[in-house]
Amino acid sequence: MENAGFNMGIKSKRALRGVLGLLASVSLPQVAKASDLMIWSPVKVAPRTYKTTLGFRLPMAWEVSAGMDLGLGGAASGTILRSSSLATLWGTAIDDHKRFSTVLRREVALRVDTLNSTGTLCLERSRSWTVSENLDMRTSRSLNVNYAGSRNAANSIIATQAVTVAVPWTGTSVSAIGNLKDVGNVLSTTVSFQQPLAPNLNFSASFADPQTLTPTGNVRVDYRIRW
Repeated sequence: MENAGFNMGIKSKRALRGVLGLLASVSLPQVAKASDLMIWSPVKVAPRTYKTTLGFRLPMAWEVSAGMDLGLGGAASGTILRSSSLATLWGTAIDDHKRFSTVLRREVALRVDTLNSTGTLCLERSRSWTVSENLDMRTSRSLNVNYAGSRNAANSIIATQAVTVAVPWTGTSVSAIGNLKDVGNVLSTTVSFQQPLAPNLNFSASFADPQTLTPTGNVRVDYRIRW
């Protein structure tokens, strides 16, 4: 009888340990996930100038986050520089879907500058897919609504459409972008080309408004040094 009671005690302890281990395995990811909901990013952007991003993420079907950017700078004498003040409210909602080799993305972004009474609303939708082993494509459409507020600038609405064709194994890409500003008043287009020449060496060329009689162009060769 004593041995039976002893064996029962060992079994009950093992069962208790198993239950505690199961609870730990279930609760720890929930705690880690809850900690990811908070956004806190203080940064020193310049001497005596600091910026902090404070916000939160919502566990929803869309990836939703919102918060505030706060910034403040001071002079060497200790006085606060009014031009360095920052207080911006922001919010984003992103929906990503992947089906086979196609990636669909929808995004809504809002930023409001509370100090200057300005704001920007952006609606964007993009699609990326693999046409073949040697060709990728991406299309995007966006609508930007800019409110100037108290600044000496006009409000604007900009619609943008872009198409990019890329060859993955060479890194070559060709893009065409069209911007329609203020509901058809101003139309601008840009065609760009990028080609990696060597590690850290990239060639790029762009042409603005090629449909006009006086297009402008830009050719660049960039070399990056990492240390």
